[in-house]
Amino acid sequence: MSNLSSASSSVPSPLSFLHESIRSVFQDGPARSAGKFVALRQLVLDGRDAPVSFDSNLYATDVGQIRWNACELVAGTILVMASPCDRSQNRQALKFASRTLGGLPTMKTIDTVQSADLGKQFRAAKKAAIDGQVGELTVLGVNLVDVGMLERRQAGEDLEHTSFEHTFVLGIGREGFRMWSVWGGCEYQLDDLATPEGARLRDWDEGKEFLKTFKVLTSEMGTWSNDINKAYGTLFDVDLFDICGKDKRRPPVVPDYKPWVRIYVINDVKTTNVEKLKWYRNLEMVTK
Repeated sequence: MSNLSSASSSVPSPLSFLHESIRSVFQDGPARSAGKFVALRQLVLDGRDAPVSFDSNLYATDVGQIRWNACELVAGTILVMASPCDRSQNRQALKFASRTLGGLPTMKTIDTVQSADLGKQFRAAKKAAIDGQVGELTVLGVNLVDVGMLERRQAGEDLEHTSFEHTFVLGIGREGFRMWSVWGGCEYQLDDLATPEGARLRDWDEGKEFLKTFKVLTSEMGTWSNDINKAYGTLFDVDLFDICGKDKRRPPVVPDYKPWVRIYVINDVKTTNVEKLKWYRNLEMVTK
């Protein structure tokens, strides 16, 4: 039996409101979603307030690069949407998943900072959601870092491998939790964010299984194994053995499996956080 708590039918919960807002942003397909991200990024970097104005004729310069970097696109957009109405916090949220903005960790950081405990953060968020008369929404940006690839990159060594690095976002509210995740160039996954089934609501039993699988993924070291690949596929719906290797779509997975986790936490996300952004296309309002 599901242990999801019932939410008011008249007033959407913060998690439901955020989810519907995310669906509206990504409902126009990968190219237009990438264009929205380019416009949002520029607004945040310029320190301006909403509305976010974008024009389908002005995408070309950046979209060719951004649309394939789906992790940055999705995580950056959602974390900014969930952030308070504060320019500095919006910039930090955008920076978290961005290599170009210097948000990704260095080896110095990894050597001095312990890998984050997603289970601990998830349980704290669940407690905040179900305690008290008003359940709080917590949004977590989760970055699974490929330390082996980072070592190769910083040493200037061969990069002809596929990285398992991935960034996704969790929303944890009173009624359960949702995960927004798009992997690499899988544009169909970006489209899925706008469907009723995309980022579906999961209950707390599923949360236990999710954390158990994530622990398997982040506790292993050595080489990419069947167990690691199975856990990765269960979490992110991507089979790296199927797409990576000789005569396949992508080069082999990086041989040194060294995972490290960092988490961006936004506590007590209000509907007003999300409402701060209004999207306009060609001077016509797209979403409110």
